Amino acid sequence: MLMIAGGKWFVGVLFAALLVTGCSGGNSKSEENSNKLSETTEENSIVVLGDTINSHLQADAVCVVDSRFERGHTIVFRANVVDQTTNETVENAKVKVVLATGDEYEMKLGPHGQEGTLLYTVSWTVPDDFPTGTLDYKIVAEVDGKEFFYEPFNVSLSKLTILEKGEEARMLLETQTPEEDSSEETAPSEGEESAS
Repeated sequence: MLMIAGGKWFVGVLFAALLVTGCSGGNSKSEENSNKLSETTEENSIVVLGDTINSHLQADAVCVVDSRFERGHTIVFRANVVDQTTNETVENAKVKVVLATGDEYEMKLGPHGQEGTLLYTVSWTVPDDFPTGTLDYKIVAEVDGKEFFYEPFNVSLSKLTILEKGEEARMLLETQTPEEDSSEETAPSEGEESAS
């Protein structure tokens, strides 16, 4: 009986030793997978964000995010290149905007807005004879020899669109309903009482 009890104890110790050996082998694989995940995360930790705004040359809408620009208007392409591991702007990236026409424009880093937010920017004036319609573009940031991209959503109404001169004002007038026009006409002017 003592032999069986001792045998059970021996089997228990042997089982525990095998379990520990199996786990330690798994740990090295787990560490290897963790290292691979870490490498992948480091490689993919750069994010490029972007938008387009009206330039300071547009008196009626300075620095307003927009996707529709008339011929002759100046578009400012803005980008931020962020390292997600530090949540900081990558200040030594080579950044450019590439239009669907094949034209490329180098973007420069500088402070913007009252907050002094660091952004990469470049302005482009739409030529008077430029084709109207959507204009695809992408922003390419090169960091440590690797390229990272930003492209706007593939949604027709939010794509960068080039319009004829004066077309935006015409479109705005067309979107007003007759009720809006009549309510403007019948609204009492300041200091006037409306009849009840």
